[in-house]
Amino acid sequence: MFAFKKVLIVLAIAGVVLTGCGKSQATEVKITLKEFGIESSMTDFQTGVPYHFVVTNEGAVEHEVMLMPPVATDSMGTAMNMQELDKTALAMIDASDLPSGATASFDYTFTKSATAGSLEFACHTPGHYEMGMKLPINVQ
Repeated sequence: MFAFKKVLIVLAIAGVVLTGCGKSQATEVKITLKEFGIESSMTDFQTGVPYHFVVTNEGAVEHEVMLMPPVATDSMGTAMNMQELDKTALAMIDASDLPSGATASFDYTFTKSATAGSLEFACHTPGHYEMGMKLPINVQ
């Protein structure tokens, strides 16, 4: 009886270890925000792959980052208000979480392909997007 319990314990431990081996790690993507631009260690992504985005604000003012489709703008700025932009974003880190010098992160897995220019990283803090704070990405 004692040997049977030992075998069950060994099998249970082996099952836990093997289950952990099958899990894939998220691919880390480093994004840097500056006045007034966005840099990323990657701009080409694959559907179904988990990504861990680490965003650092190296600028002197607070910035936000949004993963979203590009926004059409008019002569007065963006055509959407902030609530509409927030609803359109696939993922985001709010400006209140990215003051100068701060680092924050989010996880995201793309579920469908997007051609280059149909998605981007963007900062929609007032005036920043219009000054070029956007970076087109490609998802295959």
